[in-house]
Amino acid sequence: MGFILSKLLPLGVYPLGLALLLQIAALLGRRRRWSPWLSASAIALLWLPATPLVSRQLIWGLEERSAALVPAVIPRADAIVVLGGGLRPALRPRRTVEVNEGGDRLLTGLQLLRQGQAPLLVFTGGKVKLTAADPASSEARSAATLASQLGLPPERMLLLEQPRNTAEEASALRQLAAARGWKQVLLVTSAFHMPRALASFKQLSGVTVVPVACDFQLPARQLRGTLTAASLLEDLLPDAEDLHLSTVALKEHLGLLVYRLRGWS
Repeated sequence: MGFILSKLLPLGVYPLGLALLLQIAALLGRRRRWSPWLSASAIALLWLPATPLVSRQLIWGLEERSAALVPAVIPRADAIVVLGGGLRPALRPRRTVEVNEGGDRLLTGLQLLRQGQAPLLVFTGGKVKLTAADPASSEARSAATLASQLGLPPERMLLLEQPRNTAEEASALRQLAAARGWKQVLLVTSAFHMPRALASFKQLSGVTVVPVACDFQLPARQLRGTLTAASLLEDLLPDAEDLHLSTVALKEHLGLLVYRLRGWS
């Protein structure tokens, strides 16, 4: 029940959900003097995060922190831990496991392995769907399937299929690392997720954690280019993709707060 609530309750505080709740309240109280103000607040709450101007600042705030955390020279470690996410399970009409932007996590892990940074890849992630009898495999199993198809032998990967969130992934690694005598791991995840993931793994995993961020959503701020009248107009107009990016960033900030309150980071 706690896991289900953790997935559903935050939907009411993200921009889309909160704007809809405010708009519904405005409609229910449409004869009240405050109703137009509540409706205007809902529009602003939806419009602003959907603009590139706002979404870029939110994402940069996380990704710049992640870029600063990654060491210039990646050290050798006992294992490379690739956090779940970025894959679509092999369910019809897909012929096999497919990747989305977060699939950079798997590709980065494979690259580090082939560079000799560690002898093993650890794939994490259980099933995160709320439906019953979900036919999809766990995120860790999907990652292992695709890695095998890309030529990685089974003896060079381990799976943690039970964890359903970052804190559970860190706790599961603690048990695995203790059993194998590991002292240091490379942690691979999306740049926007790295601040929360690193804080959680440092707190709960019991090993030294070296961050390796990937899946950067934006180029560096200084590579943005010169502002023009057309680009300024574009920055102020709402777009669904930018609303998604803002929501992703707000989810990470909310997650960091909750993890700190619960002692997970």
